[in-house]
Amino acid sequence: MTVKKYPAAVMATCALFLGACGLAGSQGEGKVVEATPTPSTVEVPAGLESYYSQSFKWESCPSEVPDGNKALCATFKAPKDYQNPQNGDLEVMAVRLGDEGASRPAILVNPGGPGGSAVDFVSENGDYMFTDKVMEKYDVVGMDSRGTKWSTPVTCLTDEEKDKQTASNSPDVSTKEGRLTARQELAELGAKCLEKDDVVKWVDTESAARDMDILRHLMGQNKLDYLGYSYGTFLGATYAKLFPQNTGRFVLDGVVDPSVSFEDLSKQQLAGFDDSIGNYVDWCNTYAKESCVLKEGEAGKRQLIDFLDGLRVRPLPTDDKDRELTEALAETAVFGAMYSTQWFDTLTNALQLAIRDANGNMLLRMADVLNERNADGTYGSNQTEAFLAINNLDYPLSDESQWSSAAKELKQISPLWKSFAWGDYTRADWPVKPVGKRGSYPGDTTPPMVLIGTTHDPATPLAMAQSLAKQMPKAVLVTQEGWDHTAYSSRASNCIKDAVDNFFIDGKLPENGLVCR
Repeated sequence: MTVKKYPAAVMATCALFLGACGLAGSQGEGKVVEATPTPSTVEVPAGLESYYSQSFKWESCPSEVPDGNKALCATFKAPKDYQNPQNGDLEVMAVRLGDEGASRPAILVNPGGPGGSAVDFVSENGDYMFTDKVMEKYDVVGMDSRGTKWSTPVTCLTDEEKDKQTASNSPDVSTKEGRLTARQELAELGAKCLEKDDVVKWVDTESAARDMDILRHLMGQNKLDYLGYSYGTFLGATYAKLFPQNTGRFVLDGVVDPSVSFEDLSKQQLAGFDDSIGNYVDWCNTYAKESCVLKEGEAGKRQLIDFLDGLRVRPLPTDDKDRELTEALAETAVFGAMYSTQWFDTLTNALQLAIRDANGNMLLRMADVLNERNADGTYGSNQTEAFLAINNLDYPLSDESQWSSAAKELKQISPLWKSFAWGDYTRADWPVKPVGKRGSYPGDTTPPMVLIGTTHDPATPLAMAQSLAKQMPKAVLVTQEGWDHTAYSSRASNCIKDAVDNFFIDGKLPENGLVCR
């Protein structure tokens, strides 16, 4: 895969599995009205007074926002560079679902990514996310982080270029030539981003967290309450580090450990997805025997890998004469299905069609859903560009002497390694240098919060939640047994719902070490 695989393996947001996959609940038909909140009474950072005192009003959403007629939207300005606010502004957009007058406290939600649209996620899935008793007390707010869709977006590629990117197979980065090719491809993409504008320079997570504090103040909340999924946990942890005095009730579900390097993240995710593929093969042979085309156990995993490898040489035809099912697109579908066991039936039917009948239609359609590609060839968001731009700013580069060994270590972990071999050697020539740092999280100053990890979460392995819990002495860790990516929603286990709901509603922390089955 080329750079587009970078997100395919690690980026899929909860929005893809709550909204685009048809699982969203129905929202209320509340009448949309305008509302101008009174700013909070918390002291604002020196030098940023104009941003914290700007005009802010909830009003009708743009017609293009999914289900936006049931919500309110607002925009505000944030400085491109918080160290030099005189260097210009970005626009940030938020959506609010709930009380007509926007008078209740709100929980800010981020679905992950980075690059997932929180505006779309909340407008489509607000009442699916939370139980009725939480929705009786709170409104739900989603803010598109800087660089993401409804806020000032990172723009790099045309739709035609995105098609080429998502379909391109990866070079072999275990070789020097492959690493150079991958490095060049990512550098070329970064150059295209800079040709459009300079937004790609300003989309680091710390700046996005500072934007969250402006929104908190403009909404009139002295404390920010927050639910973050996946990458949203890193964004939330960053906010809590920067603004512990303004941090209210935080729930971080599917934890990304802020202390791990990009290389270590790749290793953990590779092991997680390898485990999940094995689980899928077992499920397929147990519950879908008539339609399962895979052998049992390790032989079935090897069969699936060989099928994917074969597409590199001989892609499958589809009903679209201009689009074949490449290895890259099939990998997007297969790895994307590992985020939720609800995809297993669909994946089984798609593999049956592809392996038995040499027809790539269903796997291509799955890849299109995951890549947010519409039937007319347009793309519904800029999630790929935003993902790359944000991660390239957030993760510092390791020493070049380690790059070759890092690729070889991945190869030893799993035969699936190619889909995760996007280490620092590919990012070395990205045109904007990293600004983020990695190291032990200073958790002593952060208030109590709830961390959730799932035992077999492929994208955010449980070990990362366990690690952050050790770094945050006041946090409690709740573990959900299962194979899905993230745990909490209105359809979660009663154990998880009680743990989260009681914390948001009454401030009651669950028992540290609670395991939900």
